Amino acid sequence: MPQERLTKNDKREQAREAARAAREKQKRADARRRWLIPSGVTVAVVAIAAVVFLVVSTSAPAPQTAAGPANMISDGILLTGSGGTMVATPTPAIKAKGTPTPTVYKKDGVAHIVTYVDFTCPACQSFEATNEQTIKSMVEQGTATLEVHPIAILDSHYTVGSLYSTRANNVAACVANFAPDSFYPVMQAMYVGQGTEGTPGLSNSQMVSLVHGAGLTNTDVDKCINGVSFKPWVTAATSRATTGPLPNTSLPSVTGTPTVLVNGQQYNGSLTDSTAFTTFIKQVLAS
Repeated sequence: MPQERLTKNDKREQAREAARAAREKQKRADARRRWLIPSGVTVAVVAIAAVVFLVVSTSAPAPQTAAGPANMISDGILLTGSGGTMVATPTPAIKAKGTPTPTVYKKDGVAHIVTYVDFTCPACQSFEATNEQTIKSMVEQGTATLEVHPIAILDSHYTVGSLYSTRANNVAACVANFAPDSFYPVMQAMYVGQGTEGTPGLSNSQMVSLVHGAGLTNTDVDKCINGVSFKPWVTAATSRATTGPLPNTSLPSVTGTPTVLVNGQQYNGSLTDSTAFTTFIKQVLAS
């Protein structure tokens, strides 16, 4: 059967159809691109938002709380010896608007040392530098216990508004709450790196660095320090100590730092004589 020859009209019609088909194909391709591009942007936006949320959620300061820190039911942290190591005594936290529960000490031949200290206090730094090894060794051996009450009485000694004393003693509460067995080395580090009176003192980030330098890297502690989370408790505990009465002693209140007690008796000796405090402890135990 002979092939039919295409007329000029047939050729024009084929060309029109081909052009129409090409246009339809291009429209479909354009539609796909319009859908894919927003979707890709949406995925990118969602991914960026997820990263931002992760960064914020892991670095944002913890909010302030009216409750006290865990392991400080007495307004102080009690450190004792266990297997040759200094360990913290676990306790519940003081509830918001609650009151502390004083530690009950037995007459057991042990030197029960109680200190009221301010982490920004130069005199406290001197006492600690002089006696830290003696106290640590006695606690580890079980011949002494140590209860530390951090209080903020020196905000006025630093630049107005810096609240360095409050912020520094908040560090004590943060560590007691989240990593209590690291309390003593952190306290030592805070004294060694202590700010200078008449200045703003250390920033929160500088105090975080001191805590890390003491061997404690804990995200919760870092957030707590940056947020000054236990500021309300620091204020309340300071008020309780400075208005009294002080439990387990005849002292009406704390009038300065360090206030050091051994079995309820106040130490008034040298802060820099390495033998003066040990001599006092022996006298108290012998009485």
